[in-house]
Parts: sequence; C-alpha cells; structure tokens
Amino acid sequence: MAAEVLRSATSVARAGILRRFRRAVLADPLALTGVTIITLLVLLAVFGPWIAPYPAQGQGESNVAARMLPPSATHLFGTDGLGRDMLSRVMVGARPALAVSVLVVLLAMLIGVPLGALAGYRRGRLDALIMRVTDLFLAFPPLLLAMAIVAALGPGLDHAALALAISWWPWYARLARGTATSLRERSFVEAARSMGVSEVQILRRHIIPNSITPILVQATIDIGTVILAAGSLAFLGLGAAPPTPDWGLMVADGRTYILDQWWLSAFPGLAIFVAVLAFNLVGDLLVDLLDPRSTR
Repeated sequence: MAAEVLRSATSVARAGILRRFRRAVLADPLALTGVTIITLLVLLAVFGPWIAPYPAQGQGESNVAARMLPPSATHLFGTDGLGRDMLSRVMVGARPALAVSVLVVLLAMLIGVPLGALAGYRRGRLDALIMRVTDLFLAFPPLLLAMAIVAALGPGLDHAALALAISWWPWYARLARGTATSLRERSFVEAARSMGVSEVQILRRHIIPNSITPILVQATIDIGTVILAAGSLAFLGLGAAPPTPDWGLMVADGRTYILDQWWLSAFPGLAIFVAVLAFNLVGDLLVDLLDPRSTR
C-alpha cells in the first residue's frame, strides 16, 4: 500500500512538472528557441537522409564537377572538395551527432548512477572504494582521457563513443551518490528496510527513481557537451572516418581552406554551436524549473 501511494504521488508530481515545463517554455523565448532547435535536430536525425536536397551526396557520394562551389541558390551551403552539397552533409550529419551524444550519456548514466546510488546507500568501505575509483577518473580532463582511450583502441565512431562514456560516468556517480546519501535516511526508505525489502529493490524502487531529476538535468546539458567533445575527437582524426557526414570531421576537412572556402568549416561549425547552445538553454530551464528556490 505504501509503495502504491508513493508511486501515485510520484506520477502526480511528474505530471505537474510537465505542465510547469510547458508553461515555462512558452513564457521564456530562449527556452522556446532551445526546444525548437532540439525538435528540428531530432527531425533531421530521423528524416535527414530523405529530406536533404542531395541525399546521396549527404551520405558521401562525390560530384567532382561541382567541387568547391560557394553558397548559391543551387547549393545553399556551397560544396566541398569532392563536390558534395554541404547543406545535405550538415543535415544528414545530425543523425550521428545526436546518436553518439545520446548513446554516450546513456552509457555514462548506466555505469555511474547505479554505482553512485550503491555507494551513497551503503556508505562505509564500499563507498570509499567507489569514490576513490571515481576520483581517479576525475583526475583526468574528460576529453584528454577520451583521446587516450581512442588512441589505444583505434580511431572510429564506436570507439569514440565508448571512450567518451568511460570519461563521463564519474560525474553521474558523484551526482547519484550525493542524492542517495540524503535519501537513505528518509522515512519511506527506512519503512522499506523495516519490512524486509531487499537492498536491490530499495535501490531500484526508491533510491534511483527519486534521484533521477537532477540526473536528467545534467544529462540534458551533457548531450550538448558530448556533441562538442565528439566533434573535437573527429577534428583530431580520432572519431568518425570519411565518408561519414560528421560535423567535426567536416570542420577538420575545411580548415585548410578556411580563408578562401570559408563555408567548408563555417556551416558544420555553426551546426555544432547551435546544437550545444540549444541543449544548454533547455538545461538551464530545467535547472530553474526543478530548483525549489526558483520563482518560475
């Protein structure tokens, strides 16, 4: 009965948060801009290969006769060194950008959240052990650690995603551990313990679900950050390989011609900037919305 009441109260609270989120988005032009951009990015990730002006070129097919054309009515973003339409490349590139970033954040959460929740709930030696391992990973800048891992595994989009996930999980472990530490003494957790509920069930039903709000806020912001990090790895030759329409790879390919054929790097770089900005705008909205001290 107590568990059913708790689940019902949680559902009501989530419904209230969704209503507040809609009102806050409509009332804040910056947040509305961020949500609109993210929606467009998702649509491009799903339908980009079909709605791009030149779908085959977006996937990598060359057209040497049209190489290095500046932006025009025929090619709004110009063409690259192989004659491929840059607008199509940028549109199709939304799929790997979002797929990798979402995958990295999900993997980091799957690793970090259970470990952090277990450490915060159990405390003692297990907590100390998990946190020392976490500190070991946090001693390295995430991008630098990811570069070292990719260098060991070999370049590739899958290796870049794995390396970034390994670099990112400690932040979620820290966040989950802090929330679990405060939740372990709450009355509903003590009631579950007194009824003989197993530790795994307490973590799964009470600790982790009630820790998810700050984790989701962090994940929203991290998706944009991971897009930038994955683009940085691709720029350094440690991420996606040609002919993958990766934004970071496109920026790297155009850096040699930046003074004369500026569009080669400018438009994919702008895509990265806009995507990161959008996720940060929505993340800031969620921080304000879920902060109990907020006046929204």
